[in-house]
Amino acid sequence: MTYGLGSESSDLPAYVVFSSGSKGTSGGASNWGSGFLPSLYQGVLFRSSGDPVLFLSNPKASIQRRNAIRSTRLKSSIKKHLDVVGDPEIATRINSYEMAYRMQTSAPELMDISKEPKHILEMYGAEPGGSSFANNCLLARRLVERGVRFVQLFHEA
Repeated sequence: MTYGLGSESSDLPAYVVFSSGSKGTSGGASNWGSGFLPSLYQGVLFRSSGDPVLFLSNPKASIQRRNAIRSTRLKSSIKKHLDVVGDPEIATRINSYEMAYRMQTSAPELMDISKEPKHILEMYGAEPGGSSFANNCLLARRLVERGVRFVQLFHEA
């Protein structure tokens, strides 16, 4: 899906995954891997409670990482290495760092379902602050509204 259509959102990944239930997913991360495509096309696991993505709420370190990635010397060194090696994973890594920085501003508001109207929470059976399949369904809708192309929900009790 993302390989053919790309992404509508510059602040969120094109493919997001949620997992709920006490068991976790059978097969683990290979369920949302990119297979034979570059890792740019693999799913990004979001959590429905706490930080949506691990280490997202650490802005000081992330700003330092972003500045390091954007530094002229490092960027030119990485570009030279990319030109010599031709490995698309290098460009993917750079893009993922940039995406992580942009997600720091968009993901926290997106994942806060407490501001949803009461009738919407009741319709989904969602409870703010919890982790459930109902919450994940509501979050999936919110992600799609913001341009995420593909949201995959796993629930194994």
